[in-house]
Amino acid sequence: MKFPEVRPNENDAAYHELVRSLVSLPHKIIKNHEVDDLAQIVLHDISHHNHLGLKKATYLIDNPDFDQLLGVAGYSEDECKFHQPDVWHESHNFSHDMRDAEFHNNMRNFLGNGLKRKDVNIHDEDDLNELGTKLGLKNPSYLTWPMRHGNHGILLFEVEQPHAAHHKDILHSAAGFLSMCPCHSR
Repeated sequence: MKFPEVRPNENDAAYHELVRSLVSLPHKIIKNHEVDDLAQIVLHDISHHNHLGLKKATYLIDNPDFDQLLGVAGYSEDECKFHQPDVWHESHNFSHDMRDAEFHNNMRNFLGNGLKRKDVNIHDEDDLNELGTKLGLKNPSYLTWPMRHGNHGILLFEVEQPHAAHHKDILHSAAGFLSMCPCHSR
């Protein structure tokens, strides 16, 4: 991950609001467990400028058993105009609201397009940066984490705002919330 080393100001009201919002995510996920697009909603929520300030992000799952990379969710700040200001309000409508969001839908429907797991080493920074660039991110950063059943979560993203640099530890923890969301069939 390419972040300058900056420490957050724990006395900052925005920092406290970010922490409060992220701490409430597990309850929102549980309350909305039946929503098909839950991972997409979580990615949009954590990525917004008032949270982690990402410009673009994509969440993929590396499934070694099936030798594929599965696109689960995509976020672009330019596409936030399609959904409700509060993504949790009427969460069942999120998919309908986002029907015209091109980046979101392209990332959500990404299934390696013949790209096999062996074509992208998830432990190689150059491979992940190249994948991020191919998916339309400029100067991508990434996080990976282990998931259940031997899978790996991958978050490729662009940082929107300079303040996001001091949230790298929080971003790593927040990315884990994506793993709590079921991946429903398309």
